[in-house]
Amino acid sequence: MQNLQRKLRHPKYQFWFALSLTGGFLLFEIVPKLAATSPVSTTAPTLPREVAIRKAVVEEAKKFLDTPYKFGGTTPAGFDCGGLILYLYRKQGFAIPHAVFSMRPTLRLTKHPKKGDILFFLNDNRNVGHVGLYVGDNKFIHAPKEGAFIRYERLKHPYWRKRLVETRSVF
Repeated sequence: MQNLQRKLRHPKYQFWFALSLTGGFLLFEIVPKLAATSPVSTTAPTLPREVAIRKAVVEEAKKFLDTPYKFGGTTPAGFDCGGLILYLYRKQGFAIPHAVFSMRPTLRLTKHPKKGDILFFLNDNRNVGHVGLYVGDNKFIHAPKEGAFIRYERLKHPYWRKRLVETRSVF
């Protein structure tokens, strides 16, 4: 420990340490926020294949209602929030990262959610760390937390309304 402290006092190591911290900050804080503020067309046409995929994803998600939450889970035996989204879209041929912070910049920001879009929420630590699948009628399906089961929630509920950060789409 003392050897590490001694090394960190050296300007060369201080430079690399600061550079690493700055890079991490940019990756996890700045890049997703820049993507969220970039202009997005809300008038893009919906293709027939897109409609079919959205419908298939939502219908598949409904099959997993009451499935237990499992931290790190990506199979029908149990899902966490990112694992559910990963599983649903992988079945349709999409490659989406599992971790919420990695998933966010890979998807297109949208202003008005459509069925099959991915909703991003703040967790209790005030970080974007939770996702759900929008199923229409201001409802979404998600894997909430340890000890709970996959279920529907209403976007208009005060808990979720104040935590909703953005909606993103694979299309």
